[in-house]
Amino acid sequence: MNTAGDSPKAPVDPAVWHEPEMRASLAVRDIGAVYRQLKRRGVSQRRIAGLTGQAQPEISEIMNGRQVMAYDVLSRIADGLGVPRGLMGLAYDGVQAVDLREQTEGDSDMERRGFLGLVAKAAVVGLSASELESIRVLPEPGPRPSRVGMQDVANLEATIGFFRAQDDRYGGGSVRSAVTAHLEWADGLLEAAASDAVRTRLQQTLADLHSLAGWVSFDLGSTRHAVRHFANALVLAKESREHALAAKVLFQMGRVYLHDGEPGNALKVFQLGQMSAQDANSPRAVALLHLNEAWAYAELGNAGQTRVQLTRAAEELARESDQDVPSWLAFMSEAEIEGIAGMAYTALSARDRSFSGAGLEHATRSFDMRAETDARSRTSDLIAIAVNRLRAGEVSGGVRAGAEVLQRMDGVRSSRLLDRLGWVQQAAELHAGQGDARDLAEQVSRLRSA
Repeated sequence: MNTAGDSPKAPVDPAVWHEPEMRASLAVRDIGAVYRQLKRRGVSQRRIAGLTGQAQPEISEIMNGRQVMAYDVLSRIADGLGVPRGLMGLAYDGVQAVDLREQTEGDSDMERRGFLGLVAKAAVVGLSASELESIRVLPEPGPRPSRVGMQDVANLEATIGFFRAQDDRYGGGSVRSAVTAHLEWADGLLEAAASDAVRTRLQQTLADLHSLAGWVSFDLGSTRHAVRHFANALVLAKESREHALAAKVLFQMGRVYLHDGEPGNALKVFQLGQMSAQDANSPRAVALLHLNEAWAYAELGNAGQTRVQLTRAAEELARESDQDVPSWLAFMSEAEIEGIAGMAYTALSARDRSFSGAGLEHATRSFDMRAETDARSRTSDLIAIAVNRLRAGEVSGGVRAGAEVLQRMDGVRSSRLLDRLGWVQQAAELHAGQGDARDLAEQVSRLRSA
C-alpha cells in the first residue's frame, strides 16, 4: 500500500527496494519490472514521472517492455526514486561516498559503538540488506608518492608482469578489474616529480600497462575500452621513443579488426606497426608484424602472401638474439610463430580443406612447445587442432580435441576463445550424421549461448 500519497514528488517508501522481487529486478536493471511493481503498490505513473523527470508516455513505453540502457538515465532513475545505487550496480557519487565513509570509519565514539554493534550482529544473526549497504567498501585510490624513482618504476613493472602471467593462464576475465584499478592509480605517477630518465621509463611502463589493459579488455569482448587503452599506450610509447612497444600496440589494434572480421583494415594497421618495428630496428617486433600480416592475408584468402609473411617472420626471429628482450615482447617466440601459422592455415582451410593438414601440423607444434601456464594459447591451439581434424575428416580425433577444449574452457575466462569455438561447432556440423560430432556441436552451442 502506498502511504505517501500521490503527490508527484512524494518519496517512495525505502523498504520497497529491499523486497526480494524488487531487489531481483533492480539487480538486472529491469526498469519496466520496477515500475510495474511500484504501480502494484499504488505508485502512479504520474508520480514516477515526477520523481524521475521522465515523461508519462516514456514511463508507459518502459512498462511495456522498452529497455533502459543509458547509464545516465539509470542514474537519474535511481536518484529520483531513492533507490540505493548499489542495488543497481551503479557507482556512488562523491557526496554519497563521503557520507558512507564517515558512517563506517568511526570518527567519533558513538560511530565506533554503532559499528561494534553491527559487527556483533553480523557474527550472531547476520545483517539486513540496508546494513550490508552501510558497510560496503568503496573504491579509494591509494596515496601516490610526490617523487618517483627507478625503484618505483621497477615495482610497477613487476606488478605488470604478475598481471600478464595471470592473463596468459586464466584469461582477461581473471585480471581486468585489477589491471584497470591499478592503472587508475599508476597514471597519476606522471604528476609526481622525477628525473628525465625516470620519467621516460615511467612513460614506457605506463604504455605497457595500457597495452595490457587493452588486451584483457579485448579478451573479454570490450572493444570500446580496448581501443582507448591502445590509443593511450601508443601515445605514451611514441612520446618515450619506444618504437618497438608502439609496434606491439599496433599489432594489438590490428588484432581487434581481425577478430571483428575486418582483415583488410587489420592488414593496414599491421603495416603501420611494421613501420614502427623497422624504426626500432627490432627483428622480434618485425617478425611479430609479419606473422600477423600472414593471418590477415589468410582471412582474405591469399595463400601465397600468407606463406611469404610466415617465412619472413621466421627469418626475422632467427636474426634476434635472446639478450635483453623486453617483457612485453617475450611472448614472440617460435611457439607464437607456430600458433599463428596454425590460425592462418585454419583460416585458409575454411575455404579449401586441403590446408587442414598444415593447420593441424602448426597448431600441434605450438601446443607441444608452450608451457601449461600459457593456458589460453594452448586452448586456442586445441581449437585449431579440433577444427582441422574435423575438416580433414578425422572425426574421432577432432571430437576428442574438441572435448578437451570444452574442459579447458572452464579455467579460462576469454570471450575471444568463446567466439573461436564457433569454428569447432561449424566443423562438427559437417559430420552431423555422426552422433559424437553432433553431440560436440550441441555442447559448443550451449556453452556459447550460456
